[in-house]
Amino acid sequence: MLKLRIERVGAIVPPSAQTLDSRFEVWRDGEGGVLAYAESLGDEYWMHLPGLASYRFSSRGDEIAATVTSAAREELVLDAYRRKVLPMALQVCGREVLHASAIRTPAGIAALCADSATGKSTIAFGLSSRGYPLWADDLVAFEISDHLGLAISLPFSIRLRPSAAALFDQDSTGPLITASDENAPPGKETAPLAAIFVLRRAEPDDSLVAVRRFSLGESFAAVLAHAWSFGLHDPERKRRMIHNYLDLVAGTPVFDVCFQPGLTNLPMILDAIEQEMPDGAPRV
Repeated sequence: MLKLRIERVGAIVPPSAQTLDSRFEVWRDGEGGVLAYAESLGDEYWMHLPGLASYRFSSRGDEIAATVTSAAREELVLDAYRRKVLPMALQVCGREVLHASAIRTPAGIAALCADSATGKSTIAFGLSSRGYPLWADDLVAFEISDHLGLAISLPFSIRLRPSAAALFDQDSTGPLITASDENAPPGKETAPLAAIFVLRRAEPDDSLVAVRRFSLGESFAAVLAHAWSFGLHDPERKRRMIHNYLDLVAGTPVFDVCFQPGLTNLPMILDAIEQEMPDGAPRV
């Protein structure tokens, strides 16, 4: 599955912002600047990260080619490949990807979906300290097998903010914690996707933490909101994506986890999630 090959060149000349037309999918930061943009040319897909690299892949291929300048730092190219490009490449190849961290339970994988800066990495790391091994950070890939979600392993490192790293006695000056074999190929291991927890921060007057199981209709909307997608211009791929997520929530319990932020509340958040944690033998 989709190994990375790096091609170094003298310079990369990306299209200017004025030439970005409807062919391009554009991701912007809070100030409107371009973080990345993508385009599809037949069966060939490109993701351009300004100032770093252009990545090329195909829905039929087994590799991602990164065109980088001679001055680009390889660790930054690899990090962008794992965190930004690989999920999109997997999605165009027919898998699905959630914006989530995850841990392993006796029944399979429990995914923790959330918007950025909500605390999903901190909560996943906290659960790992209670005996649930880490499975993923920031993205969880899966496919549907016999109408059930099957999580696909990806190489990753977990990122903790300095305050969270200090709480767990990690080096607070180095928030990147190696948590898996980063050289392992994607898809080396699979496991049932046994539960999904959708994390969100509470309003000031709400309880410290509240967990409830979503209805089927609520589950679909809540999980789909955290789906990665290269683009929804292909009607057939859009149809398959919708069916895959319908199958996922039909066979996997989805929980709403609403909590007050703050590291002092973390033990109560972990307790509440652990009470709903799937147990028993993995599904077959």
